[in-house]
Amino acid sequence: MKSTALLVVLAIAAYLPAQSQGVKKYWVYFADKGPSIPSAGSLAKATASIRPATAYLSPRAIARRMKVLPPERLLEAEDLPLHSPYITAVSSTGGEFCRRSKWLNAASFLLTPDQRAAVQRLPFVNRVVPVVAFVGKYRLDESAPLPERLSKTTGLDYGQSLAQVTTINVPKLHEIGISGHNVLVGMLDNGFRWRVHESLKTRRVIAEHDFIFNDDTTANQPGDVSNQDQHGTLTFSTVGGYFGGKLIGPAYDAEFILGKTEDMRSETKAEEDNWAAGIEWMDSAGVDVVSSSLGYNDFDGGSVGDYTWANGSFDGRTTITAIAAVHAARVGIVVCDAMGNEGNGDGTIGTMLTPADADSIISVGAVNYSKILAGFSSTGPTNDARTKPDVVSPGVSVYCASTASASSYFSQNGTSLATPLAAGSAALMLSARPELTPIQVRDALRATAEPLTDVVNFPLSPNNFTGWGLVNAFSAALSFGPIFSNAPAVSVADTTSVVAINVVSKFGLNPASVKIHYAIGASSVYDSIPMTFDSTMFFQSSGRYKVVLPYETLGTIVKFYITASDSASQAYQSPAAALNTVWQLAYGTTDVRPFVVVPEKFALMQNYPNPFNPTTKITFDLARREHVSIIVYNVLGEKVVTLLDAVLDAGTATTRAPVVFDAANLPSGVYFYRIVTPSFIATKKMLLLR
Repeated sequence: MKSTALLVVLAIAAYLPAQSQGVKKYWVYFADKGPSIPSAGSLAKATASIRPATAYLSPRAIARRMKVLPPERLLEAEDLPLHSPYITAVSSTGGEFCRRSKWLNAASFLLTPDQRAAVQRLPFVNRVVPVVAFVGKYRLDESAPLPERLSKTTGLDYGQSLAQVTTINVPKLHEIGISGHNVLVGMLDNGFRWRVHESLKTRRVIAEHDFIFNDDTTANQPGDVSNQDQHGTLTFSTVGGYFGGKLIGPAYDAEFILGKTEDMRSETKAEEDNWAAGIEWMDSAGVDVVSSSLGYNDFDGGSVGDYTWANGSFDGRTTITAIAAVHAARVGIVVCDAMGNEGNGDGTIGTMLTPADADSIISVGAVNYSKILAGFSSTGPTNDARTKPDVVSPGVSVYCASTASASSYFSQNGTSLATPLAAGSAALMLSARPELTPIQVRDALRATAEPLTDVVNFPLSPNNFTGWGLVNAFSAALSFGPIFSNAPAVSVADTTSVVAINVVSKFGLNPASVKIHYAIGASSVYDSIPMTFDSTMFFQSSGRYKVVLPYETLGTIVKFYITASDSASQAYQSPAAALNTVWQLAYGTTDVRPFVVVPEKFALMQNYPNPFNPTTKITFDLARREHVSIIVYNVLGEKVVTLLDAVLDAGTATTRAPVVFDAANLPSGVYFYRIVTPSFIATKKMLLLR
């Protein structure tokens, strides 16, 4: 065991405490989700079975899935609850029900050998296999030195945490005004003393659940050991803590959901079914990012069936936690997991823990502030020869909250600390660009990372020691074009409303493209006026833009959004189109808030102008995110051109750029344009008149 490790390392044990009486915990896998209901595959919209699947997913979860799944597969059989009569039938054999997993279509039970045999004979049971049990080995490095105190670089006072956020280039995003807003971050750990600590009690925790005692208290409670909630407290504070002058995490303005899944009592076991149940629960709540500083491997000699690298278990498809992590990524969740603190390998045989072996997630290793790989940081490859880690973050002398008191802090080492820093960076990317998918986030973090190599041991990048390199949150967020501050600033000058916003692009903005589009009161007609470049930020013509809105009566409601494009012809808007909102203010006040503008139904509007020569614009309403095609036909029914063929977010015609039809090379006459989505088809006529 390595004293510098901070990760909760869990060793596989062959038996549960009750096994001396012949009782073991098993996964019972079912054949289906009920008679004639498959356990995998898409659910047809017209079937009655889709309703219970919908009931288990929040609107936020559905919206997140729309980024990665086609409309016909937003809900799948994996989302259906387990068939209750199956649970009852297994329990009737005498088995004690423990946990269920709808993704695995399995439930865990405590069974005797005779009960296991009886369960295996049930006609709806596919197989019965042991739940892999882990003995908790909780380790902290109390000797970790404090990071060097750096001078304050922005309006925020990071205190002792400045070193860790500066190393991954977070303060620049905070300076723009990107702080994790509108992102829901899930934490899977051993407990959280967040209600009392000064850096956490002001954070927006929307839900918490204890999967050990099955209640909603994730802090220590009767029956817990004294350090049960320590590890989760320090990881939570690393990603999202906030107390000026002491600690500010990358995603301090995010919302959080907390899952207590690991049992630190020496006389009990911490089991994989809690982790799987935790991430399924977070999916249902609509979580965007999951940060897990938990890993699993075997220290008991590697008996047959154990999870070990030698047994080929770390291929991303074998362990329960890896299977669950991959499924979470597939439904739109950015999963960040610690590589482990099992020491550097040779680059050929991996020392990593699971689920860091999972594909499509972000596996995180640790470096020090000199950008040198920490000696404790686990390395790849996976058993199927994929490069791991994906990226590295500071994991040595990371400043975080301590449970010693409500105002205590300390520094710790481990990939447990590197992981929430990477997860916070991912949350900042989604705060700036909510439409990004998990693969886009992962690939951008990889592509913009600072390569870290060693002339002797790992001279090339990427490699199985530092992956693609050191996280650069600022560069990753800028990968897709312009980014805006999370919200505009509204001020009042001589009874007029002034709107200002920060917008940045590494390619340089086209100042003339920065415009505010506004509508008065209940009107859906938006006028546009240019905004004025006010001050530079990071790149030429990037920075603060402002505009004085035309005078209105005090208190008049004004809806607005802001658009911009850069010299690389990449355009974006605030609020992001994926949020289906515009901004709203009361004229003559400083209050600004989002206003939802999702239409109730689909619609195709008449093109304008009409007649036209040679260009016209086509607009439409989308009631939800769908694949959209717009095709122009001539009077003979022949296709002239496909104007649009893409997946678009829900929104109204007034909040998205119109589709432009340029008929410069076509003769005068009547043309037809048709919109086709999985839910809507409409056709309208237009006249080209030269």
